[in-house]
Order: sequence, then C-alpha cells, then structure tokens
Amino acid sequence: MLKIVVMRIKLHILITVMLLGFLIGEVCYLKILPFFVKIYYTSELKDFNKQPTKTMTVELDGYIFNYHVPHDLKQDVLYEIKELLHGRNLNSIHALVIIANWVRTKLKFGVPDYDSDNILVEDILNSSWNNDLNVLCDSYARLFVIACQSLNIPSRIVELEGHVVAEAFVRTINRWVMIDTTRGYYMSKDGEPLSVAEIVVCYTQGVPLIPTVFSERRGDDSLYGEAYEIKWREVYLNGYTFVSDKNRVDVQKIFSTIISTLRLPVVKIQFVDYNSTLIGYKEKLLRYAVLLTFVVFVLLSAIFFRKKD
Repeated sequence: MLKIVVMRIKLHILITVMLLGFLIGEVCYLKILPFFVKIYYTSELKDFNKQPTKTMTVELDGYIFNYHVPHDLKQDVLYEIKELLHGRNLNSIHALVIIANWVRTKLKFGVPDYDSDNILVEDILNSSWNNDLNVLCDSYARLFVIACQSLNIPSRIVELEGHVVAEAFVRTINRWVMIDTTRGYYMSKDGEPLSVAEIVVCYTQGVPLIPTVFSERRGDDSLYGEAYEIKWREVYLNGYTFVSDKNRVDVQKIFSTIISTLRLPVVKIQFVDYNSTLIGYKEKLLRYAVLLTFVVFVLLSAIFFRKKD
C-alpha cells in the first residue's frame, strides 16, 4: 500500500514538473508576441493604406497604431540627409529617391557576421566600424524610415516573407509608395507609384507593372532586374505582408496601454489576400494551450497537496 502511495506521489510530481516545464516553455515562446495584444487583419486597401496623421499614427476601429520608429541615431548623421534635401520638395518621389540613395551610401549589403538581433543599424552608424559590417534588407528599410521620419515624412517598415521594404506617404499624390532601398527600385502602374499592398493586388490580378530602378550597382548588392522578376513576384504573393508597431516591444508598454485605454493594443497590421497565412494564429492556439496547461497544473498541485495533508 505504501509503495502505491509513493508511486502516485512520484507520478503527480513528474506530471506537475512536466506541465510546469511546458508552461514555462510556452510563455518564453510567446515573449515574441505577448498574451494581451491584438493583430489587425484587413483585406481592404483603404485600411492598410490609410492616410497617417501628422504624428504618424492611424486609427483602426478605435485602435491607435503608431508607425514611428524609436531610435538613437546621432544627429550629425541625420543632419547629412537634411542638408541634402534642403530647399527641395519633400512631398515627392524625387525626395524619396534621394533619401534611398543616401541610405545605400551608408550601408554595405551582405550576411551579417555579428549578432544582428541585438545590434540595430543606428548602432552600426554610430560606431567607428560601420563600413566594415554587412547588413540585410531590414537595416536598409529601417534607416530609410528613420531618415524620412526625421524630415516629418510619414513612413513605415513593411515585412514580407524573406524580404523587408519601406514605404513613405507622399501627400501630393495622397498615397503610400513602396521604396525598396536594398534593390534600388519602386513599382508603378499607369504612371502612379504603388504601395506594397497595391503591388500584391496587381500581381494577384496579373496586372503588368513598371519597375523604376533609381540606383547604380555598387558591387556589394543586387539591383532589381528582369532576372529577379519571378523571384520578387513570389515574395509579394506569399501572403505574408504586415507592419509592426515598433513602440510596443515590451510587456511594460503593452500593459501600460491596456490600463490607460482599457483596450488591447494593436501591435501588427496584416494585409490579407487569398494566399495569406494569418500571423499570430499559432501564437493564439498556444495561448489557449498555456491557459489549459496552467489550469491542469493548478488542479494537479491542489490534488497533490491535499493528499499530502
């Protein structure tokens, strides 16, 4: 009888420890996309391409989404781009091209040989070894957006599957325009520059687009060309198009927003088409698993300690 009791106790302990380990693992995974957040899904161009306010925010069903990218880039670096555009019309494609080409002179394309998860593009530019480090498309897009926002040009980082580009809102034509700083081009239809979501729709419908390559090859990167057309078409059609709120990256800010607004903060906006995989879906299922695991853990712990008493 005593052996049976001991075996039951050991079994309870084993199951409890396993559940606790599973729970910790789930919570650690969800640190990327915490519990109390909302992802805004839309298949409407007017929603995804909504005109931002002067503070670079948009309202989506009562939720405020912020496009501003926090950074600590030195002012002398930003002063260069401000001087370069001094006296020019900032609400034009030409201004965006100047900014994009300036970004390309500051960065060196290639696979990073450092911890790119913890070192941002401004860390590289603020250092003395900026010309010796390689960066990828996300850094190109980030620096472009930081430069635009320093000039009060609304801009945002748009993530695709396997690629990252930037967009800027040109007020004179009242539309978002995709600028691929890494590949040095933008896309147009009927003479109008397009946003990422519009490019996705055009590719889906088989509408021909006109690429405009505005940069020169430097030897360390690959400009857009006809040889890349099929590849980049696939990138845009993979159903993975979204924008992230770079201001809400930690739990403290998320809970602060919830307490002040009594609403879940929107941390991502995803443009959804027929081929889209909803981001956050796996995390949503995992949240339910966390809650279920927690309930089972509490029940088993209660049973164990009750029997022990």
